[in-house]
Amino acid sequence: MDETRPALPKRVLIMVLLAVSIQIPPIFELLVKQNMYSHSSVATRWLVVDLVVFVAIIVWATHLFYKYRRWTPRPQGVGSRLGWLIGGYLVMIAGEDVLAILNQAIYHQSQTTNNQTIANLMGSSSLMMMLVAGSGILLSPVAEELIFRGVLMNLFFKDDAVWPPILLSGVVFTLEHASTTPVSYLIYFFMGAVFAFVYRKTGHLSNVIALHMLNNIVAMAVLLNAR
Repeated sequence: MDETRPALPKRVLIMVLLAVSIQIPPIFELLVKQNMYSHSSVATRWLVVDLVVFVAIIVWATHLFYKYRRWTPRPQGVGSRLGWLIGGYLVMIAGEDVLAILNQAIYHQSQTTNNQTIANLMGSSSLMMMLVAGSGILLSPVAEELIFRGVLMNLFFKDDAVWPPILLSGVVFTLEHASTTPVSYLIYFFMGAVFAFVYRKTGHLSNVIALHMLNNIVAMAVLLNAR
């Protein structure tokens, strides 16, 4: 479905609301952590709220994506899908590794602030480890790809646009992740741009959701191994 897009102010408002909403679940996860020992029933309620909000964001973003989608998914077989998944992941890891080396050399930062926050949450208890890992591997990739690729890239550009939506998607994606150095911002920009490139070239949002999940699975495994 490709409805006429709303006026620019409304499109900007939609993206602002989505960008703010995806920052809410981590707040609830912190509340779960703060109450899990002293007020377990309160922690349980925050956990339920966290999941409900995540699902609501996904449902809303899915509706917007299908309402304003402009690029028809291109035919692809299993081999093509695997090629984009593996190729995209290798390119992303290569770029991230180079930028991580620069971040360490210039700013003496071994990991981004975002990853450090995730590691601290996962290390606080087994429950938080399962909650953060579950949301990071399953819920966040779906929600973030719907928002920053599915909705953002389809709302603001002409049908034949290629690089402008890719670059904007990378910029907005990096602003959504905690960073304290210019290089760490570049890490998330590069990651978001790779996701956006794969989506723009294939038209299949499922490709980048799978790629995002793969990236997060490996990242979570590294964080768990470092505990």
